[in-house]
Amino acid sequence: MGNEQGSFRQMLSRRPLIFTVIPLRDNKTGDPAHDDKILRNLNNRKDELAMSLSSVSRLNAVSVPELVEENHEGKPRYNSIYTRALARGTADLLHIDALVNKVVAHIETYENFVDWIKETHSLGISNLIFVGGNTRHHRYPGPSVSEANVIARRLWLEFHKEEITIGNISLPERKDEAKRMLFKTLAGAEFFTTQLLFDSGQVINLIREYGRQCSVAGVKPATILFSFGPIRSVADLNLLDFLAVELPVNAKDYILENNSLEEASRRSILNSLRVYGEIVSAIEENDISVPIGVNVEQLTRSNLPSSIAMLENFERVIDLQSSEVKDYLKKVSRD
Repeated sequence: MGNEQGSFRQMLSRRPLIFTVIPLRDNKTGDPAHDDKILRNLNNRKDELAMSLSSVSRLNAVSVPELVEENHEGKPRYNSIYTRALARGTADLLHIDALVNKVVAHIETYENFVDWIKETHSLGISNLIFVGGNTRHHRYPGPSVSEANVIARRLWLEFHKEEITIGNISLPERKDEAKRMLFKTLAGAEFFTTQLLFDSGQVINLIREYGRQCSVAGVKPATILFSFGPIRSVADLNLLDFLAVELPVNAKDYILENNSLEEASRRSILNSLRVYGEIVSAIEENDISVPIGVNVEQLTRSNLPSSIAMLENFERVIDLQSSEVKDYLKKVSRD
C-alpha cells in the first residue's frame, strides 16, 4: 500500500485515519542477550503490524505512545522502549507517516528536550503528540504541554528548517477542556487525539464549544481525532480502568450484553460506528467548522485482530456523511 491521499499533515483537513499500536514493553538491561532479544522483538513487531495493516489503503499514519507510570511523588517509570523506531519502521513498510508521543512533563532540562528533538528528526519523524503529567498535584520538572508546543516548533525551525506537526491530547470530560484546547492551539497544536470514546454526548458539546471559542479568537481550529478501541477481554476492561477511561453504563451493558465477552469485539465496533455517526450528524446539523478524523487504538496484544477489524470498518465510513454512516451501521448490524 502507499500513502495515496497525501501526508498526515496534508490530510488534517480531510479526515485523517490513524492507528495507534501498543509499544514494546521492556527495558534495556545491559545484558547483550536480553538487549538483542528486544531488537528481534522490535523487528518482529514491525513485520506483524505491517502485514496486519497492509490492506487498509486509507490509513494515513501509525502512532506509537510512550507508556509512563508515576509513583506517589510523580517520579516516572518508563514501560516502553524504541517507540520511535517502531513507529518509523512500521510506517516505512507501509509507505505512510509515523507519529509518536512524548510525555514532556518528565523532561528535566532544556538540553534533554533539544536532544530528543534532534534524535526524533534523525529518525525521519515530524509528527509529534505531547502529553502532560498524570495529575496537577505534582510539580513536574518538564514543560507544560503548551510550553512544549512552543519550544518544539522553535527548535525544529532552528535545526531543521522544515515543517513539524504537533498534536496534544483532549479529555472531553475535563472541566474547561475547550478553553484548554484553544490555548494549546494558540501555542501551536494542529491536532488533538481524544481519550477513548464510548458515547457522543460530551465530545459533541466539546467540539461545538471549541469551535465557538476558536471563532471568537480568530483562530483556525485544530483537527480533532476521535479515538476508538475494541473491547474483547477482561484485560481490555482492566486497562481502561488503569487509564481512567470511563465506560458509560449504557455502552458497557450493550458491549458486554449477558456478561459475555464473545460478542464484545463486534459490539464495540458497532458502538464506535454509532458514536462516530452521531458526531458527524451533530457537526452537519450545527454547521461546526472543526475538522475531524479518527484514531483506532490497539489496547492489548491479543486484540490486534479486533482492532484491525475496527480500522477496516472506519476506512469504509470515515469519508461518509452522517446518513450514509447510519445506513452502513444498519447493514453491518444485520450481518
